[in-house]
Amino acid sequence: MNNLRQKTMNALKWSYLGLFTNMLLQPLFMAVLARLLTPQEFGVAAIASTLSTFGALLTELGVGQAIVQRRDLTQEHIRAGFTASLVLSVVVTVVVWFAAPLAGAYTQKPEVVPVFRGFALTYVVAALSAVSTSLLRRELRFKPLIVGEVAAYVIGHGLLGIGAARLGFGAMSLVISAAATWVIQLGVSYAYARHPFALTFRWAPYRDLYSYGARMSALRLLEFFSGNVATFLMARLFDVTAVGLYNRAYVIAGMPVARLAGGLTRVLGASFAALQDDPVKLRRAYSSGLLAMSTVMFSLAAGLFVCAPEIVRVLLGDRYMAAVPLVQAFAVYVPFPVLGNIAAIVAEATARLNIKIAVQSVQLVFLAAAFWTVYRLGWGVQGFAWVLVVAGVLYSAAYAVVASRILGGGHRETLKAYAVGAGCGVMVGAPLFLVAQLLRTAGVSVFALFGVELLLGAVLLGLVVLLGPETELRRYALKFLRPITTRLAVR
Repeated sequence: MNNLRQKTMNALKWSYLGLFTNMLLQPLFMAVLARLLTPQEFGVAAIASTLSTFGALLTELGVGQAIVQRRDLTQEHIRAGFTASLVLSVVVTVVVWFAAPLAGAYTQKPEVVPVFRGFALTYVVAALSAVSTSLLRRELRFKPLIVGEVAAYVIGHGLLGIGAARLGFGAMSLVISAAATWVIQLGVSYAYARHPFALTFRWAPYRDLYSYGARMSALRLLEFFSGNVATFLMARLFDVTAVGLYNRAYVIAGMPVARLAGGLTRVLGASFAALQDDPVKLRRAYSSGLLAMSTVMFSLAAGLFVCAPEIVRVLLGDRYMAAVPLVQAFAVYVPFPVLGNIAAIVAEATARLNIKIAVQSVQLVFLAAAFWTVYRLGWGVQGFAWVLVVAGVLYSAAYAVVASRILGGGHRETLKAYAVGAGCGVMVGAPLFLVAQLLRTAGVSVFALFGVELLLGAVLLGLVVLLGPETELRRYALKFLRPITTRLAVR
């Protein structure tokens, strides 16, 4: 147990490091790209990227998560996972290439077709990296994963993506950055988790993997449609400028959260899977993780909501100011899917996938009906954003109930976590609002105001972590600061 806890904490450390590194780099790259690409070009790329993600899910069919979750993994299972990923990626690439014009016809935007095809060409490389990255996740070896992700982000997005945009490639510059990102991640992950590039066609290992992976694949597809039904509808109902503004707002508010949720899922998923036969320890790990993430997520959300006008002007520019109310709506939304996802990981780690499939199915139906309703009412893309907020609250509540049933209790711990997180959000948001309003009234320049907000927000978030409830995150922060404070005391 101590060894697992140490591995989990080390994995969380690297996940947080990767997250905060990307959070430092992402605003810089986003600000540059927003001045090189138009909202229309972002809209085209967002539609094509969403469509291509559906194909990417089909290339894996849950194999990666099955490798992480399976207790007795053999070399034959690894070869089966590699074979399935390779064959499926080639088949799906060919199908998407020839079917891409149908996407242009559906969206009534022919400019989507070449970009969609460009994203499809990344399927094979992405699929080849699935096995090696899953092996690293299974062993909680997150250092090479994070190193690969950061390197891929800097080179793929920062160098090649921005370079292509500067040379006038438009929406295709995002395809170039995605392709480079997958190539780099494949190289780094395979260097640390070597496995034979060997094929196998024996049925037994496929049966073992897909007994879990098929349900996981169905679940991933449901999650994909739930997460992207708004884009599918907007691609048909609104022009590309509206889609681009919605996409940029979600990237500002939701992308850091998506990265955090992804890293959290990878770490806790492997950790919870190792505890699936010990409900007492699993419940303790769940409660601790939920409390830690609640304090952080509500604090970040409050800061994002208050500072949305300056964030949009600095990162995107004045031509994107219509995205401010969208960013604020997404700021309210972001804590709930992350916290709900922690509870969902409990169901996933204990192989209770039927429950997850049921919840995701209901959510998909709700979203489709609600999005169509707000469109008919004429509420535009802002109505879509607030539908997502309501869906996020319901999602987290549903999974909190699911987790408590699996763990045999935990209602009080869950309510406490949300209440403490909301309180931390108020303690961060209130001082930020007062300072921001004072400086806005005084006519301080937007860049100076943004700098003050960033610094004050970081200080307030640090105080929340250090002075807040006792969690693994607080213990890790104190452990990290102890050598520094000791050296300062000696001086």
